[in-house]
Amino acid sequence: MVFLSGNASDSSNCTQPPAPVNISKAILLGVILGGLILFGVLGNILVILSVACHRHLHSVTHYYIVNLAVADLLLTSTVLPFSAIFEVLGYWAFGRVFCNIWAAVDVLCCTASIMGLCIISIDRYIGVSYPLRYPTIVTQRRGLMALLSVWALSLVISIGPLFGWRQPAPEDETICQINEEPGYVLFSALGSFYLPLTIILVMYCRVYVVAKRESRGLKSGLKTDKSDSEQVTLRIHRKNAPAGGSGVASAKTKTHFSVRLLKFSREKKAAKTLGIVVGCFVLCWLPFFLVMPIGSFFPDFKPSETVFKIVFWLGYLNSCINPIIYPCSSQEFKKAFQNVLRIQCLRRRQSSKHALGYTLHPPSQALEGQHKDMVRIPVGSGETFYRISKTDGVCEWKFFSSMPRGSARITVSKDQSSCTTARVRSSG
Repeated sequence: MVFLSGNASDSSNCTQPPAPVNISKAILLGVILGGLILFGVLGNILVILSVACHRHLHSVTHYYIVNLAVADLLLTSTVLPFSAIFEVLGYWAFGRVFCNIWAAVDVLCCTASIMGLCIISIDRYIGVSYPLRYPTIVTQRRGLMALLSVWALSLVISIGPLFGWRQPAPEDETICQINEEPGYVLFSALGSFYLPLTIILVMYCRVYVVAKRESRGLKSGLKTDKSDSEQVTLRIHRKNAPAGGSGVASAKTKTHFSVRLLKFSREKKAAKTLGIVVGCFVLCWLPFFLVMPIGSFFPDFKPSETVFKIVFWLGYLNSCINPIIYPCSSQEFKKAFQNVLRIQCLRRRQSSKHALGYTLHPPSQALEGQHKDMVRIPVGSGETFYRISKTDGVCEWKFFSSMPRGSARITVSKDQSSCTTARVRSSG
């Protein structure tokens, strides 16, 4: 959010000559702020490229993260450079019209970033609470609608001052000050921060409760997904499968794991990562949204210009540190970042190690058409879906080995001695 000259109320209506620039201070500020801006721009570009170049990161959750990175990138590339120039020079050098446009873009990007975190928190709650039904609840179409809503609401909040909802502007065009009109301050603070913050905190409190309960249940062997009409217990049991195709060796040891446990583990890790992002967001933005309304509604308690500048840049800092959080908290992003930095941005298949020795891939369209009632289950480190039919008590799973392109495909049959099965139990 924009904080500009704090001395506007003390200035006369005549344009004052700019004060001499302290060269040593200007150089120090320029290096620090320039480095911060460059770090934010490159970091957010890296996040966008990491998702774009890795197929296993092409999921609705990661699209939300890309949206957050886009908002932060717009802020760091179009708003922060002018903020830094203002800090270095000590006055606004770009005219009144550009001041108003720049301030509106600032509010737009900051609000979109904050609301993006709000959408992410809702997404993580759904992912942790309903891990098996998540793909049917959070579809790409609904995800796109959510992102469009984020930017539409951000635009509504940001354009008010452009249509006159602000205090009278000073005649001195070297001053570009924060909009302190009380009505707009209240509207923007509630819409841009406090309402999204309330939703974020409620969602993450519920995520914590659900994750704690589910962790105890899964560790004790209870693996259920409750709904209004059915209760589904899903397991994959792979025994010694016969070799076939291009000569893949048969497995001599059995692998027994729960799809729900695997999926829930992924959602829990994602929730932890995004919880750190939200924590940093609160620490960075809360001081600004406490100080700004106080200065607007209670001028006698308005903090000093130095304090305001500190909390103002602390808010901007949030858009620069998110790219640090992802690789430190997520192995997926860490590997994706490394691949991009090494110019290994290739869309390769996930290796079998992501699925305890083998990977389940989507069946062909011909197989998908055989069953109308299907369950979509994300398996592995990415949003790779596999389908089973719910019409029978024991449903057939088609297993496709992770082999180089052009090699034969192996299908494990439904035989009891060598099979991959899923059991569905109805509560009704």
